[in-house]
Amino acid sequence: MSNKPSAKAIARLNATTLFPEIKKEIEKNPSLFAIRGFFIFNVTKKGVPMTEWYLLFQGFDAPAVVSQKKPEIPKAKKDESPIPVAIIQIEDSDLMNFMSGGLTGSRGIVSGKIKIAGAMELAEQLEEMFRKAKGAEKTLAFLDHKRGKSEKAKARL
Repeated sequence: MSNKPSAKAIARLNATTLFPEIKKEIEKNPSLFAIRGFFIFNVTKKGVPMTEWYLLFQGFDAPAVVSQKKPEIPKAKKDESPIPVAIIQIEDSDLMNFMSGGLTGSRGIVSGKIKIAGAMELAEQLEEMFRKAKGAEKTLAFLDHKRGKSEKAKARL
């Protein structure tokens, strides 16, 4: 028996809905995300690893990558330092809370709901970029839209 989560279990995760929306937002507003950094999100459910998402930002050199497959990190040019890496472990439910503005990064770290390894200053930049992109407002609007669709489907039954 495999310890790997089922595709069905992964499909039900908030992360599976949220990260593609983040990708769309980055594609709409690439200038808001013009940093250099590589984020690895380890998403858990009740402490069990469920999935990983990768966000690779290369400044203005190349478009950002948001994927469940680990992208190739480009080698640093002679005059620049390597791309910093931040590994973020978060519960799926806390990810939703973080994205909707109910959980700040610092509160999440202090409470143990968010664990960060690697470049802490890079992780702080992510929260700032998210704020500038009005991520909390857009996440809440997306959730309201999704909830509305769900209620309409239930009403048809």
